[in-house]
Amino acid sequence: MRKMYAYLGALGMLFFAGVAWAQNTVSGKVADENGETLIGVSVLEKGTTNGTITDVDGQFQVRLTQEDPTLIFSYIGYMTAEVPINNRSQLDVTMREDVAQLQEIVVVGYGTQKRVNLSGAVDQVDSEVLESRPISNTAQGLQGVIPNLNVDFLSGEPGAAANINIRGLTSINGGNPLILIDGVPSDPVELNRIAPQDISDISVIKDASAAAIYGARAAFGVILITTKSGTEEGINFSYSNNFSWDTPTVLPQKVTDPYIYLRVRETSTDNTPWDNQNYSDQMYQFARERSNDPSIAPVRVNPTDPTQWEYMGGQDWIGYFLNDYTTSQNHDISINGASDKVGYFISGGYNRQNGVLNIAEDYFDRFSFRSKVDYRPNDWLTIGNNTFLISTIRENPSALAPLEFPDEDDDTQRAFAQSSMTDIYDLHPTDWNINPDGTWANTDAGRLEARLIDGGTTTNRYNSLQSRFNAQASLWQDVLRINTDFTYRRGATNFDYHTTKYNIGYGPVDVREEGENYAYRSTTYDDYSVFNIYGTLNKQFGRNQLTAIAGFNQEYFRSEWFSAARERVISSSLPTIGLATGEVTVDEDIFDWAIRGYFYRLNYIFDDKYIVEFNGRYDGSSRFPDGNRYGFFPSASAAWRVDQESFMQPLKNFWSTFKLRASYGSLGNQSVSPFGYIATMSAFPSNHLIGGIRPQRVTPPGLVSPNYTWEEVATLNFGADLGFFGDRLMVNFDIYERNTTGMLTLGRELPGVLGASEPRENAADLQNRGWELSLNYRDEVLLGGSPLSFGTRFVLSDSRAYITGFDNPNRNLTQFYEGMELGEIWGLTSDGLFQSEDEIEALDQSSIIPWGALSIVPGWPRYVDQDGNGAIEKGLTVDDPKDLSVIGNISPRFRFGLDLNMSWKGFDVRAFFQGVAQRDYYPLDYLYWGFYQQPYAGGAPHTLDYYRATSDSDVDRAKHSDAYIAAGLADQNLDAQYPVLQSWLADRNLGERIDESQGLAIPQTRYLLDASYLRLKNLTVGYTLPSTLIDRLGLSQLRIFFSGENLTEWSAIRDFYDPEAINDNLKFDPSVSTGRGEGKGYAYPIQRRYAVGINVNF
Repeated sequence: MRKMYAYLGALGMLFFAGVAWAQNTVSGKVADENGETLIGVSVLEKGTTNGTITDVDGQFQVRLTQEDPTLIFSYIGYMTAEVPINNRSQLDVTMREDVAQLQEIVVVGYGTQKRVNLSGAVDQVDSEVLESRPISNTAQGLQGVIPNLNVDFLSGEPGAAANINIRGLTSINGGNPLILIDGVPSDPVELNRIAPQDISDISVIKDASAAAIYGARAAFGVILITTKSGTEEGINFSYSNNFSWDTPTVLPQKVTDPYIYLRVRETSTDNTPWDNQNYSDQMYQFARERSNDPSIAPVRVNPTDPTQWEYMGGQDWIGYFLNDYTTSQNHDISINGASDKVGYFISGGYNRQNGVLNIAEDYFDRFSFRSKVDYRPNDWLTIGNNTFLISTIRENPSALAPLEFPDEDDDTQRAFAQSSMTDIYDLHPTDWNINPDGTWANTDAGRLEARLIDGGTTTNRYNSLQSRFNAQASLWQDVLRINTDFTYRRGATNFDYHTTKYNIGYGPVDVREEGENYAYRSTTYDDYSVFNIYGTLNKQFGRNQLTAIAGFNQEYFRSEWFSAARERVISSSLPTIGLATGEVTVDEDIFDWAIRGYFYRLNYIFDDKYIVEFNGRYDGSSRFPDGNRYGFFPSASAAWRVDQESFMQPLKNFWSTFKLRASYGSLGNQSVSPFGYIATMSAFPSNHLIGGIRPQRVTPPGLVSPNYTWEEVATLNFGADLGFFGDRLMVNFDIYERNTTGMLTLGRELPGVLGASEPRENAADLQNRGWELSLNYRDEVLLGGSPLSFGTRFVLSDSRAYITGFDNPNRNLTQFYEGMELGEIWGLTSDGLFQSEDEIEALDQSSIIPWGALSIVPGWPRYVDQDGNGAIEKGLTVDDPKDLSVIGNISPRFRFGLDLNMSWKGFDVRAFFQGVAQRDYYPLDYLYWGFYQQPYAGGAPHTLDYYRATSDSDVDRAKHSDAYIAAGLADQNLDAQYPVLQSWLADRNLGERIDESQGLAIPQTRYLLDASYLRLKNLTVGYTLPSTLIDRLGLSQLRIFFSGENLTEWSAIRDFYDPEAINDNLKFDPSVSTGRGEGKGYAYPIQRRYAVGINVNF
């Protein structure tokens, strides 16, 4: 019993000792190495969320909750310190500057530099920005995070690549920035193939001085992506996943009431010479019954023809096919480690992106594997290998991705399939999809669903293996380094497209087979190799630091494409070319190109204050003829670190960073056809039958100009980097001017009797001016006894491009001309609607009547007579535009991004906003104009506010449905937003060029839309479990997060389209008439994503 009392007594003493310890406090002061107290230092008890921050005197006090606790001290710009308490109650801590953080290393061409020593315009994205969002496409994570890195998605299609440019338009021929992944040039589509979780950091090189070392490939800027390497000792595992529920953002709206739709459709042609939309009393009665009572069946046996079905839907088909939730998922796993000899990083990933179509397979799969190993056999030599294996599959119905063949004048003859929403968006709401007997309905909706489900699929498989071997020799105690690497990439694309027949039910006993059994297959093999060797000399003597790089680069690319197609496939269940009896069609295309260049960099720094750098490259490209293949492209830059001057030292605590930068350099652009300098001929099947067959037709060779060489891009850049309060607030600003000379384009118009079009030659110049601003703030405050860390980053940029030289002596509006701002919209100035015949008599608008056939009546659009001649006319030149003027611009301006983030007690929240502050858009085609375009699709709700000269009579009102009356469509409407309802009034089929367009297809101020927008791009909330809970599980980190992508948007245009669905409207060439569907909102829907996931480290 005595022992038992002693045992209980000992337990009690331990308990009270623990309680007493838990109630102990520790206090102290935190200072830097110079003894200056530090304000706002985070003091956290390790393994808990218990902590505080230092006050204005650098003092702190923490009530401890653990036995044998350790305090963690962290502060921006200083090394984190972990200090065991060891039964102390008073603790003074000295924090050391984090040299690695203050002198952040930035990846640049063929090397790295300290950020403080950069003299060019270079920005960087940390991996945390990508890892904090559950994105499947790296380009998504770059949108809006760096000023003037412009990332536009033309659609939300799974696996779709983004359009990327840096600092706006560089050439009228377009072009992408050079993207290098671990030093290997890659196309923008590769950003959708690399797992974002594999990326360590991304550098964006904007000006010519920093990009000149890449020469011919870097005219549009450079994006350097570095993947993760094994750096931590031991074996480390990481796993992350996310599961998302996806739905379209903004879908076009349609009138679904059957009576309203039919009546408005007929009205649209009643006011035209082609009165071709007329419905029987039987149809209107059916429509009225369905409108007043939607429970009535939408399909019935036709009362006047019992062998046929009759339809009267009332369905939003866009919502039926697309407005539902689909699921996607992403999984990434990696293992990495390092020792004195070896470092390795091995990762694998799987990503499934499901599209918006909910009745058939519509997905993109990505399988990836990466192995990155570095081995140091001795102190001076490092060898390594970086192997990347990727496999992707894109599958969707052939009806959604019709096969398209290039024009005869296209440089490549490769057919392709591109997803199109046209058939879905233009369906009539009066259609129905399934007959009462289960057969597909004899309507456009029924046929479309039949084709989507039974009509065949399109499958695009891509497999690529890339392996890079590299070696580095460090000589003379790392004064000289010799680097060499060789990369080989083999890519294979297998494209399989087939259609199959399907059954359509015309009547109860009338089922017919439609469509065709057709098979098409193509294979592409791409081989790419690149070799680099370069030496780097680093030498510091006294206050002088010198870095010199010289090297050689060579690249070669070859692409081989072959296709075969055949009709009359025997079995729809086995849609292969081998099981077909039709005529075989085959085609082939092969091209290659090569680049060879010598490059250098010379960087000199004096006293850590004055920086001068010279870059250059002598490049040769196979894309130009002998004699014009080589060019030399130099650059120079300088920087002054004003903050290192003695007169700035008294301001150091407030003004911590002050650097001025300037640069000038030239680059060559070789983004042209591989064989554009050679006169070529093309062979196509003739459109005429001779002997029962279509013989081959050979086109004559075109003209080739001897004036065919590099486009040269010269950039002048001034910048400033400012830091305040220990760099808690950073401000970066750049302003630039970029001049592109000798752009390849069609030369001056040649006489028609020559029988050939003008050749492409260096005949145009362009100037691009712009600026960019970046504001970054980060800090910590005490909240609820624990430090709250928060940060914000705001970026804003602008660019404008002008033609400064073009051989257009007449200054025709249908060609580029000197002084033209790219993207400008020429149009008419609206003066409302005609209200009377007298007003119509007073102004002659006959020259702009579509097809020369419509009647100008009260309610017709009226325009301002700019030249006062009593007639509305379109001029064809800048000097004599008649009633035309510049009314807007399609180019996006003032792009911005706002990133807000915070963390507290294991919780983290990030919100990201992105948008465009100024952009104009003039709408065309059915999605906006409905029946004004033509009477074959329509129902846009906003167009119901059309001009009506009189109200319907009581007799006519008695025929209408309740919904028609309630919508006010039977009432007079003189104060309408839209003109009298005439089909073909907005018909874009006459052409979209300013000299071709007529009626409402001519841009005008009344219907010019504001396409600016603000979008909540991402909101993520995460929680990282305390280490005290996960240590027993053998985990080093466990984070759970919830995220939303494209959550909402604010835009005047969202009533009609998603503001990003018109990104393909950026057509700058005034000589081109844009094709149907381009820039009209028919893009594959952008998707909202709601995701949940975890990040685990072992």
